[in-house]
Amino acid sequence: MRVTFDQLAHPTAHHATVHTDVFRSGLDDRFVGGLVDFPGRTVQCIMVLSGNALRIKADSEEMIVGPAINWGPKSSDTRIKAKAGSNGIIMTLGDATLSNAIGHKPEAAALRLMSAREFTLGLTAKPNIAQTISTCFDAIFKELDAGQTGMETVIEAQIRIMLVSLWRAGVNEMIEDQSYKSANLTLERFRHLVEAHLRQRWPVHRFATELDVSPDRLHDICTRTLGKPPQRLIRDRLTFEAQALLQRSHQTLDQIADHLGFRSTSQFSAFFKAEVGVPPGSFRRASRQQGWEEKAAQVGSYADWP
Repeated sequence: MRVTFDQLAHPTAHHATVHTDVFRSGLDDRFVGGLVDFPGRTVQCIMVLSGNALRIKADSEEMIVGPAINWGPKSSDTRIKAKAGSNGIIMTLGDATLSNAIGHKPEAAALRLMSAREFTLGLTAKPNIAQTISTCFDAIFKELDAGQTGMETVIEAQIRIMLVSLWRAGVNEMIEDQSYKSANLTLERFRHLVEAHLRQRWPVHRFATELDVSPDRLHDICTRTLGKPPQRLIRDRLTFEAQALLQRSHQTLDQIADHLGFRSTSQFSAFFKAEVGVPPGSFRRASRQQGWEEKAAQVGSYADWP
């Protein structure tokens, strides 16, 4: 199978919470992707076009034999070594970019579940998936290189296409095991409902009714699995959506409040200040200052859902 990237000559490209790097290890092994990190959770996607790459942890090693794609959370105790003669691409994603790419369509819960886990998918027998992902990488390189208006939106769309392609390839079924019990299924369905009905402002008991469990049972599942009660998870998700709209849209506060299902702008402002610590108008102004996005990315991010 032959996979090509029009932008393979670019040594590196980066912006916001996305970093892509082409690697060609030549005659020697070399470590890749180790110097890139972002606030909050960070994910790495490694596509080995040819040769091998080694994912080295403190207590284990995994050989990624190309052509293949590896996805997993980036941690300080994991290093990626491209073996001699190997080539491919490594992409590092920050929490905000990944969350925006996943979005809140009906398939968002499944994509989020998949993106939070570690997996390797061989591509020898999946040339269509390989071509789709290579096309997405090529588009990401071009967007990063051009730096035009709307670049982040296009990049997030390409990442979503990659995730959907991996989902269609059966990654979720591949990574499920015997530990995936009914509680996890209930939690996944809860996340799906939160995404679908976020703007309708459902109370917890409505979610429990739809899930056919008691509110106490839902509370127990969320706190034991995630360390947060369902109401806190809903508020975190709503806060994250409000932050994204304030930072990236031109809607007025009235429009955002109405879009998120608040009865009034004052109710929205009170909610936002209680969650973030500043009024929404102040947050929008401050978001344009250097360093604020790093702080904001750690507040109310729904990527804490595993």
